[in-house]
Parts: sequence; structure tokens; C-alpha cells
Amino acid sequence: MNKQYDFEKLKYLYNAVPIVLTTHLVSALLYGLIMWQYVDNRSLAVWLSVMIVVILFRAYHYVLYSNTSDDELQNNSTLWLHRYFTYILIMGGLWGSTAILLFPQHEIQYQMVTVLFILGITATALGIIAASWYLVIAYVLLSFTPLVIRLSWINEPIYITFSYIVSALGILMLFTSKYFESILEKSIVQQYSLGLTAKKLDDSLHHLYRFIENAPIGVFMFDKDLTISKCNNRMAEILELESAEILHGYDLSKITDTRILPALKNVLNGEEGHYEGTFYSYFTDSTHFIKLFCVPITGFLEEEEMGICFFKDQTSELHAQETIQENAFYDPLTKLPNRTLFSDRLTIAIEQSSRHKHGFAILFLDLDHFKHINDNLGHYIGDQLLFQVSQQLLSCVRTEDTVARIGGDEFIVLLNMLPADETEKIRISMDIASNIIETIGHPHIIEEHELSIGGSIGVYIQNDDAKDSPADIIKKADVAMYHAKHTGRNHATLYHKDFEATQQTYISMDKNLRLALERDEFELYFQPKVAIKSNSIEKVEALIRWHHPEKGLVYPNTFIPFAEESGFIVKIGEWVIEQSVRQIKKWKSDKRLQKLQSVAINVSIQQIEQPDFVDYMKAVIMVHNIPPSMIELEMTESVMMKNSFSTIEKIKALESFGIRVALDDFGTGYSSLSYLKNLPVSVIKIDRSFVVDLKENQNTLMIVRTIIDIAKNMGISVVAEGVESNNELSILEQLGCDYYQGFLCDSALPAAELEQLLVSKIQ
Repeated sequence: MNKQYDFEKLKYLYNAVPIVLTTHLVSALLYGLIMWQYVDNRSLAVWLSVMIVVILFRAYHYVLYSNTSDDELQNNSTLWLHRYFTYILIMGGLWGSTAILLFPQHEIQYQMVTVLFILGITATALGIIAASWYLVIAYVLLSFTPLVIRLSWINEPIYITFSYIVSALGILMLFTSKYFESILEKSIVQQYSLGLTAKKLDDSLHHLYRFIENAPIGVFMFDKDLTISKCNNRMAEILELESAEILHGYDLSKITDTRILPALKNVLNGEEGHYEGTFYSYFTDSTHFIKLFCVPITGFLEEEEMGICFFKDQTSELHAQETIQENAFYDPLTKLPNRTLFSDRLTIAIEQSSRHKHGFAILFLDLDHFKHINDNLGHYIGDQLLFQVSQQLLSCVRTEDTVARIGGDEFIVLLNMLPADETEKIRISMDIASNIIETIGHPHIIEEHELSIGGSIGVYIQNDDAKDSPADIIKKADVAMYHAKHTGRNHATLYHKDFEATQQTYISMDKNLRLALERDEFELYFQPKVAIKSNSIEKVEALIRWHHPEKGLVYPNTFIPFAEESGFIVKIGEWVIEQSVRQIKKWKSDKRLQKLQSVAINVSIQQIEQPDFVDYMKAVIMVHNIPPSMIELEMTESVMMKNSFSTIEKIKALESFGIRVALDDFGTGYSSLSYLKNLPVSVIKIDRSFVVDLKENQNTLMIVRTIIDIAKNMGISVVAEGVESNNELSILEQLGCDYYQGFLCDSALPAAELEQLLVSKIQ
């Protein structure tokens, strides 16, 4: 506040400088002219010269002051006040010096001229410098003291009387100046307060206009004639106009949609106005859902503005609410009813069935291996496939039926208004289910992909005796669907109550497998692979075993199918890979086991179809720092042929990294010989079904010989599985087979027992 007060005082003092300088210059020249003949000319000339120089310096500093910014003046107000005070005191001293230097000796009338000039100039100065009472005191002392001394020095009664009068005038001037100082101080403070108020008002108006311009809703002002005077850009955006300028001057009284006029006219009467509803825009020929709020602003802003309106376009919000409502009951992708709406319709079907004595059925469809398409081709292709399937489902049912999507690749169909006869209900339901499986089984063309997909359907037929809830009915259809999956997929199965026990077995198995992994209940066994020529164990195959807390040792054929069905095989497979790699690292550091060349690991289709499977294998090998050639991945023909292009590319990447890939159970699946040339594998394993029949069946012998010959020509190693007799081994040796595994050597053993076997073989 003190700094601001000094600045306001500074402006007050310096604003009068031009008048003050002019007064001093004219007065000095006039005084010199009058006194030229009655005082010493040299002294008068010196006095005039000094006076003019001081006036010029003051003029120079006034010019500097005028060219200095307010911010700089405010920051240096004390310096500028000191400059002003210094010049004032010099001027006072100069006028006071006339009583000593330029006071005539005998001409009393000219003596009075000096007295009057001093009194007049001092009185004039006090009207301006009264803003600083201490400056007044100093100025009066400098100008009056020499005069009083001079008058008193003459020692004549009249002069002494004059000296008293001048002293009294000086004192009077001091008290008067004190009063003027208080008035000036109040004036400066009030002027400062008014300035602050004006600035706040300007800031408020600036913020208001800025708020209006940047408001997220439309804002416009209008005058008493309902003409728009101001509006923001958002208002123009809502009405889809290029610029807000188009609305300036627009006559609202001629608006096409007059439903908002009552709200505007309320404002002219000093009241608030409201409107909420549809609004037709003449500019865009479109309808908006708006919320309008208007308030009067008479006497607040510019005189012509009468009201301000806030115009909110709620069209998008309304559509969003409709979308939310739709998403609450419909699937966003397929636009089919979702589980909530389906359950509601099923509840109605149950009630109508009881009331009108007709039946209904539920078809629960799950697409087979849909996850493989999603993982390999991406979710966009998967979504397009789901949409196509949804349209095919709609084409397979009647108008009274309901098709819903209740999960990722799960659909459910309500067959409504079926005959009451049980046999007829089953026939119609199974016919529709078979038609669905056939229809969705046709190739789906999505972009450049030709996709084939199957489906497993569980069928639940309404039972008049049962009092099932909608959730129970859906669950039973779900159980039937899972039974269809477990019994071959791509067909429909009618619900039977015995299925629930089977379903519970699957659920329990899945839970126990997950717990087994957490509790470290799995263990790797290793079955030797013997090099036939040297009769030495050079390779082993890792096989998982489960130490069940209640059932004891559980073999993989008991639980692996469950793991593959649930997808948990990926986690189990990762555990097998990582445990195998750790075991390889341990054996590699044992000098007694240096002849061991590799460990074979079985991988499932779910593992190989993981997008990052190749990177995962590389990372595991690099982390444990083992040679990639010590890993051999065994895959069945079905794994390699499923999505063959992607699988073959991954096998090529693994082989190029140094990991060997073996084709397991060769000869039991596809036309293996025709495909062999396209499969980038290092090893093939002849299935036991061929080995066991070698001696008795010449056709089998010929097939095995052909397989081994082709493999040799292609540089592929051959391993025979399930060799249990010396006769089988002898035939395989004659045919040129490289390795064998089976009970003839040994069954799968824990790591510690295998190490003992290997060491004993060496010794």
C-alpha cells in the first residue's frame, strides 16, 4: 500500500510540473525586469542564470519521467520523489536568496516587490507541495527565513513589524498546508481505491467474457429487441456454423422454433427463463435436445445488453443414455440380446408355458477353438466372425425365438412356443440345433481369410415337472454343451441329469490341477532314448507325473485332456519347459553325463498357438544359458496341421535358433508322407502301433521301411516308440532306425534314478 501511495503522490506532483515550471520561469523573468534598475545587475544576472538552469534541469527530468513506464516508476517511486523534493527545495532556496542578494537598500516599494514575489511564489507552491508536509516546512524555511532575517536586520519598527507578519504568514501556511495534506492524502487514497475498483471491474468483465468464450456450453447475450449482441464459439459449434460472427445481430424474435421465445421474453421482464426439450435449428435443418437457462443482466454490463442465456446441447448425452440403456440389454458387437434380457425373456417363456400349456427349449452354443482364431488373427477378425455367426443364428430360428450372446464365443437360443408333446419338442429342437451346426460350419470369408469353425450345442427341453429358475435352466444347457465338447465337439447333445456329475468332475479336476501347480505336486520323469548302433543313452524325453495327495502317482493321460480342455495346459506346459531347462543345466555341469545330447519336451497346440511362444522359448534358454540344441520339442501331426502356415513358420523360427523339433506319433494322423516334405522338423517318431506289428504284418514293415528311408534321404533322425522286445529292436536296426525308447531299455524314471542309470551305463 505505501508503495502504491507513493506512486499516486508522485503522479499528482509531477502532473503539475509543467505549470510550476512555467510559473517559475515567468515570475523569475518578470522579477528580473522589474528589479533590473534597482539592484546589482551582476547579482541579478547570476540569480536569473541559476534559476533558468534549474528550470531546464527540472524540465529534462520531467521529460524522463514522461517517457518512463508506470511499472518502472512504481518500482522507483522513492527515487523520483527525492528528485522532485530536491528541485523544490532548490527553487525555494533561490527565491529565499532574493531577500539577501537582491533586496534594494532604500526603495521600499521595490523591497515590497521582493517580499510579494517570495510570498506569492511560496503560496503558489504550497498548493501543490502540500502533499508532503515536511517538504512544505523545508520550503517555507528556505524561502521565508532569509526574508525574516533581512527585515529584522534593518532594525526599524516598520520592518520589524513586517518580519512578524511574514513569520505569522509562514506559520499560517504551515498549518494550512497540514490541512491540505490530509485532504490530498484522502484524495489520493480514494483515487487509488477507485483505480483498484475499476481494475477489478475490468478484470471481472474480462473473466466473464473469457468464461463465456471458453464455456463448454453455448452462451449468448441479447438486447431489449431480442437481438444477439455477443455469443461464444461453442454456440456456433452447436449450430454447426463456421463462425460466431454469423449470429451477431441475429433477431431472435424471428426464430423458426418459437418454443424458446417465452424463456427469452421472461428476461425482458426481469425474470429468469427456462426451456428444456427439442429445438429445431434453422441453420442446419436438424433437431437438437437442449436445455436453456436465461437471466437478466440490466444495469450490470453495457447498457444495450438485457439478458444472457446458457444453451446446452444435450443431444449427445441423450444418445449416450440410450446407448447405455441399449448396452444394458444388448450385446454391443452383435446387437443381440445379452444375458440380462435373455433371462427376462426366459422368465416370460416359463410363465407362458405354464399358463398356455406349450413348451420351450434352450440351445447353448459354444464355438469350437474360437480362441485360436482370436490369438492368431487378432480380435478384429474374431469380432467379424462372431458377427457373421450371430447373423447365421438368426437365419436358423423362427421369429418367435430369441438368440442372445452371453459370453465371448457363447450364444444361447430360446425356442419358444413349442408343442406340448415331449417327442415333438425334442425333434424340433434337435433339428434346429443340427441346422445351426451345419450353417455355421460353412466357410467364413473375412477379408483375405477363409475360416472354418464348429460349434458344440447343449440342448435343454422344458420339463413340466421341474420348477427350475432361468439361471438353473441356462446352467443345465451349459452342462449339456460341455458334454458335447467332451464327446467330440461339433454336435448337439440333449441334457441328461447324469451330465452334471461329469461336469463336476471337470470342475474339480481343473481346480485340483491349479492347486497342484501352486503346491509343487508335479514332478518330471525322464524316459531314455537309446542310440541303436552304440546301444548308449544319448537322449531322454521329459514326462510329467502328478503326486496327488490322495490318489498317489497320477499319469498324464488322466489329467492332460482336462488341462487341454480348460486351457490350463499352457501353464503346465511352461512349468515342464522351465523344469526341463533347469535339469539340462544341472546335467550339463556334471562331467559324468556329457554324452547326454538333448531332452525332448512335449508341447500342446495351445502352447504353440501362443503368439509369443518362440520368444518365450528363446528367453528361457538364454536366461539359463544352455545350448538350444539340447532342447527337442515334440509335437503331434495334429498340432502341426492345425493352422499349419502359422505353426510351420514358428517351427522354422525355432529350428533356425537351434531348437530341434520332433514330429510325434508319426503315421497315426494325416497323410504323413505327403506332408513330410513341408514340415521343417529334425526328428520323426514312429508310433508304437507300427512297432508292435512289425514282425507279423508285411505291410506295416514296408510302411516303416519307407518312412525310415524317406527320413534318411531328408536328413531327419528316426525314433521308434514303445519298443519292448529284442525282436522289435533287431528289425528296427536292420531298417536303419536311429533311436528307440520303450520298456526294453527302461520306463520313465525320476531325475535321480535316471542319473544313476546313465552313470552305470558309462561304467
